[in-house]
Amino acid sequence: MTRKLQTILICIDDSPSAVVAVDHGLAIAADEGANVVFAHVTSILGEQFVPGDGHAERVPDAAKTELLLEAEARAEAAGIPCKTELLIGYPPKQLALLADELDIDLVVVGSRHLSAAKRFLLGSTSRALLAETSRPILVVPEQVLEPAHS
Repeated sequence: MTRKLQTILICIDDSPSAVVAVDHGLAIAADEGANVVFAHVTSILGEQFVPGDGHAERVPDAAKTELLLEAEARAEAAGIPCKTELLIGYPPKQLALLADELDIDLVVVGSRHLSAAKRFLLGSTSRALLAETSRPILVVPEQVLEPAHS
């Protein structure tokens, strides 16, 4: 017997891979009849080295970014119940804490396929998130926009 997904966390930022993650997450939610939580994290340099209190750091007054408003509109157009979360801190840690707080069944995150050098300098949110949580994670690759050449 398989467990039905009830709540899906879709992690968004301003990258093209986040758009693909939203598409995949909404498609899964529609198939499963699940609710969606969109989360965007405004990062703070060095936050990953500061011990926290074990709770997701939310921006007060239910603030929303344009990214969250657009994602919310797409879910509403598809008839999928959703809510949004704007967090502040180190994205992998904050997303993992939120997933635990909300008892998320699936976390959906995009991947930009950074080169080794860029991944070293910028870090990989999806890779770090895998280390931060034991929740199931779907890492959606950014789609290639140009056809392959033979």
